[in-house]
Amino acid sequence: MSRNFVLLWVLSLLSSSVLRAEPPPLPKAVTSFGAGVCAGGVYVYGGHAGKAHEYSTATVSGALWRLSLTKQDAWEVLPGDVPVQSPGIVVWQDKLILAGGMQPQNAPGADQKLMSLDHAALFDPTTKTWTKLPPLPEPRSSHALAVIGDQLYAVGGWPLKVGVPKEEPQPDAPKPKKWHNTMVVLDLTKPEAGWKTLPQPWTRRALAAVVFAGKLWCIGGMTEDNELSSVVDIYDPATQQWTSAPPVGETDRAKAFGCAASVAGGNLYVSPEGGKVYRIGADAKSWSECGKLAKSRYFHQLIALDDTHLMALGGTAGGKPMDDVEIVTVEPAKR
Repeated sequence: MSRNFVLLWVLSLLSSSVLRAEPPPLPKAVTSFGAGVCAGGVYVYGGHAGKAHEYSTATVSGALWRLSLTKQDAWEVLPGDVPVQSPGIVVWQDKLILAGGMQPQNAPGADQKLMSLDHAALFDPTTKTWTKLPPLPEPRSSHALAVIGDQLYAVGGWPLKVGVPKEEPQPDAPKPKKWHNTMVVLDLTKPEAGWKTLPQPWTRRALAAVVFAGKLWCIGGMTEDNELSSVVDIYDPATQQWTSAPPVGETDRAKAFGCAASVAGGNLYVSPEGGKVYRIGADAKSWSECGKLAKSRYFHQLIALDDTHLMALGGTAGGKPMDDVEIVTVEPAKR
């Protein structure tokens, strides 16, 4: 049974039934987590469960939860992996892939020691087991993952090494990298070949990345100058060239920092912190406001249920993580 057939079957069941106005909340309030849709369910992994900017081994999650898309009745707890926040999570061939993320090394109340990870693994919902993948070439967190065909891309982010003991500086040693200025790609059909490094002509973290119209869209985030951004950069794997699209329409507050994104019905949707939902078509000409969340949030996730319904999960508002899950109806694009 092909993946496309399964997806169409799931969506047909959703469209023939009444979508829950209030899906069950997450088992625990979390922000800066990863999520994906595969095997007929929404999967949520990891995240930060403490107050804003308070990190310790007690605030980070390694849990994996699943919500059936057809029932939407209760979250199932599945075997987890390493505790991590801001992980990269993406789906490939009905399997969940984890790569990177940030892991606090300090106990509660101790000086914070934050480490980006190079860890990568694959979860099979059929066997409910994790399998290790080749580690990232460098630790990476506050980044994003996307899959085009069988190629896994990790873009943006930074390599935190706050937990590493300080070394004596060498006079001619290069300055340590503070932000990733390259992206890396792994052929999932030949993972033993390892990751390859490709040019990335920008540096941002806390961004969203999705595959739309066969290209990799990298949306929003924060720059090295700590400026919040709504910029959109697009990578075409066919030409190996970067282009740009108009910035996301959100101009207030956080712009597209910590935004969530999803593709549905031939359109790309972005949900920034202010609660509005914006849409752009494959022509990449302009963004339009097309919906609004009941509860504004950022550092959340956005899942497409069908062409006009999106599910927003978790995130943060007012400095506290959320367990809220809601379904928002978006206006269909004019044809």
